Amino acid sequence: MRSIESRHRRSYPAWLRVMAVFARIGCTAFGGGSATVASMRQACLRHHWMNEQQFVSTLVLSRLTPGISILAQSLLIGRASAGVPGMFAALTGLLTPALAITFALTWLYQTIHNQPGVAGPLHAVVATAAGFTVALTLQLMRDVFRGQRIVVVSLVLIFYIALAFWVNNPLIVMGSAIITALLFPSLFEPAAPKPTSVEPRNNKAEEP
Repeated sequence: MRSIESRHRRSYPAWLRVMAVFARIGCTAFGGGSATVASMRQACLRHHWMNEQQFVSTLVLSRLTPGISILAQSLLIGRASAGVPGMFAALTGLLTPALAITFALTWLYQTIHNQPGVAGPLHAVVATAAGFTVALTLQLMRDVFRGQRIVVVSLVLIFYIALAFWVNNPLIVMGSAIITALLFPSLFEPAAPKPTSVEPRNNKAEEP
């Protein structure tokens, strides 16, 4: 019975699995972009579509392109997991449930936002979104600077000190990058190639 179910699951095309995964992300990733990125990261690792470094690369590339970065990253993930059909599947799965839920919640908010007792849950949603942002930042920094605890701690401190003084986001990014490059220049140097080990020849075996 299990073998029949496993064969039935394997018969599904890759793009359909991508659409189902991104539809679940679109239905459950509340809290804005950080929650969506965190859900996409978990999906990529769970389904073995890409590793940590590859996911970080898609995150960086999506931030460098104009437009909505979440959609750009979903295109990259869909392309890596199921080719060109995966790109359309990822967009369709991510946007369709999100649009439906957004319309429904907008109508609900316009109906009940003036009623007492609604402000508390809304503030809780904002706090949850902030928690997603902090958790995602720590996870990505751990993946990029693996083994460099001093770098992680210093970047986190710089980030929150800048937020305390209400500095603009571009200044935070530029300041963190400049300070990190000055304090830890070895992080930005290309990795040296590993020396190839040469096995010693067995002279005794060559003797007649």
